[in-house]
Amino acid sequence: MSAREPVKLRIANQKAYLWDLQDIQYLRVQHHICGSLQGTLPQVTQQNTFLGLPLVLLPEEAVLLVRNKIAVLVDDRAAHRPASTAQAASYASSREGAIAAQREHAYRSEQAHKREMERVHGDKIALKRREKEERRRKEREARGEAAEGEGEGEGGSFQVDVPPLKEGAATTGPPAGAGPSSSAPVPVAPPASESDSAAAPLPDLSSHPYTIIIEPRSTSFAWYDPSFPSVTYSTLEAASEAGVWSYPQTPLQEARCRVFEDLWRKGYYMGGGLRFGGDFLVYPGDPLRYHSHFTLTVLSSPKTTIMPLDLVAYGRLATGVKKAHLLGTWDADKGVVSYASLEWAAFG
Repeated sequence: MSAREPVKLRIANQKAYLWDLQDIQYLRVQHHICGSLQGTLPQVTQQNTFLGLPLVLLPEEAVLLVRNKIAVLVDDRAAHRPASTAQAASYASSREGAIAAQREHAYRSEQAHKREMERVHGDKIALKRREKEERRRKEREARGEAAEGEGEGEGGSFQVDVPPLKEGAATTGPPAGAGPSSSAPVPVAPPASESDSAAAPLPDLSSHPYTIIIEPRSTSFAWYDPSFPSVTYSTLEAASEAGVWSYPQTPLQEARCRVFEDLWRKGYYMGGGLRFGGDFLVYPGDPLRYHSHFTLTVLSSPKTTIMPLDLVAYGRLATGVKKAHLLGTWDADKGVVSYASLEWAAFG
């Protein structure tokens, strides 16, 4: 079985994103990397409990993956190459085709709904039509009687003013400009069946609304090329020189990355710990199955000064959420990670 290609982390504004479900599953199952979903689900846009793609990685997770050759960094902005004239025309054509298909589908659905309503409620619709025609007939008769009453004179006759006939004009026949068939009855077409309506030409659908579909990923675009050498970086140093990635920069950030990787190598799952007063949460297994055992605070070096009140706060806070508080530090000279555990206990 061939080795898997490095996962491509899409970098935008110094953040690492994952859009591929297979990559997300691979990192979670094989490498204990969880990240956090940040996308809004289309069907439940107002909630923030269940989220969707993309998956955003902690900077320590991205650093760990690149240092261990599991992933590479891709400058997502630079991966969008300038589109050629043919590519732009093809994209515009496909978009217009999608809009036309949406409008046609909406029109067909409306017509099918009308036919179904007529089939189910045909008797009621016919009755309403007959009632409407009867009302119109009575209104016409009432208007005719009123006009006749107004036009009658003393002798029971009425006069009509007729304009003088123009010289050479005909006195009979249809009005000038009317065809020979203007006086003939207009044939009424029978109602179209479903097959006939499907083959009939469509009316002007330019006023029908349509949905603008925004692609979540750019992989379908012909001008998107993440494999281009100048936008893919396999080391943090190369990405830093290009201005794509700048973490870690300080001794504290480096210590966070080292402590994170050490616990990761010990088999723990890691997550953000801001809600529980620490830098990270340390899980014995997948966070979907286990509660975290520790809240972790990282110190920049073993010589970092800790105030006594901070120690009390760490211990009480962790105990309040049923965890132990872990202090981790990175000794850059010895290349060693060390820990101290705090837990609030009674004194006898």
